[in-house]
This record gives sequence, C-alpha cells and structure tokens, in this order.
Amino acid sequence: MIVLTGAAALLLFRLTNTPDLGTAPSGSDDGASVQAIAASLAKEVGTGLASSAQTVILVSERDLTVLAVEDNPDPSLFADPQVRSRGGRLVLSAADSLGPLHVVTTATLRVGLSDPGDISVTVVELDVGDQVIPGFMHSAFDPRGDGAFSLTPFLGQSGMSALRSLIECVAAVPGGVELGFHRQGAPSDSALCARQTSAS
Repeated sequence: MIVLTGAAALLLFRLTNTPDLGTAPSGSDDGASVQAIAASLAKEVGTGLASSAQTVILVSERDLTVLAVEDNPDPSLFADPQVRSRGGRLVLSAADSLGPLHVVTTATLRVGLSDPGDISVTVVELDVGDQVIPGFMHSAFDPRGDGAFSLTPFLGQSGMSALRSLIECVAAVPGGVELGFHRQGAPSDSALCARQTSAS
C-alpha cells in the first residue's frame, strides 16, 4: 500500500509539474492574424523568387503561435497555446485541465512535405506536465490527435495559396519553420531547407 501511495504521489507530481519549455516563442512578428502573416510572407516569397530560382522563408515561433491561437477549436479547454521549435521538432504547449488539476499539455510535432503543396504535422510525443503519455492513451488526453496543429489554414490564405504548388521543402529549425520555394518550371530541391539552415 505504501508503495502504491508513493507511486501515485509521484505520478501526480509529474502530471502537475510545469515542464521546462525554455524561452518564450520568438522571432519576427508578421501580423496578428493568419491572413496578415500569410500576406506578409507571400510577399517575401515573391521578392525572393524575383531574384533567384529558389528561396527560403522562416515562419517564426511568434507567427506559429498566432496560427495555433487562431486554429484552437476550444480555448476554454486548451488555453494560451504556444509553439516553439526544439531539436528539429515543433513543440506545442497549452494550459489544460485534468479533472480538478491544472496541467500543461505538450505535443511534440514532426513536420514534413506529404504531397506537393501539403504539409503534414504529426504528433510524435504527448506529455502532461513531465509525464510522457503512451500512444494508446493520446486521444484520452487530447482528442485532436494530429489535428492539434495545422499549417493548412495558413497555406490556404490569399497570396500564399497561389504559391503552395511551389513548395519544395519544409523543416523545423531554430526559431521556427523553414519553407522552401522554387520558381514555376524550375527543378525542386528537397534539401534546400537543410542547406539553408547549415549555411546560416
């Protein structure tokens, strides 16, 4: 009984502990809405492709957080969402509740280019506090699954939607997500984002 009580207390501590997420989301502020951010970054893509066959832009952690806030289906359940880029993955955190307990839920996300113009976002780990949640229990803690965060609304905005077919790479890098584009008719290069990151 003492062992079980101790284990339960440890689990409770881990669930309610505040995870160390590092510094607050940073980077450029390209607008207070998904429309404004898409318009600003689409202009940046256009400027880049005017002088080169390929260009790379950065969607900053600050911008990604704005996208997460607008894409949040239930602010009363998942409050104050924030997006950071850590170790080649995106980290989406939000204040949550587990019964009477106030907790922080964190989803570690992998981004990739699934089809031309489509960016996939996959949950690779879900944590509540400092406790890793087994995969078969993810839906019990966050029923959104891989829909917890999406770049689709951003890519569907006027200006950016016309550029979707030109996306050739995507990568989570320090400071946010890099998107690589190529001119219409120019060959694509899926390694462009990685090279750009290495050179910076």
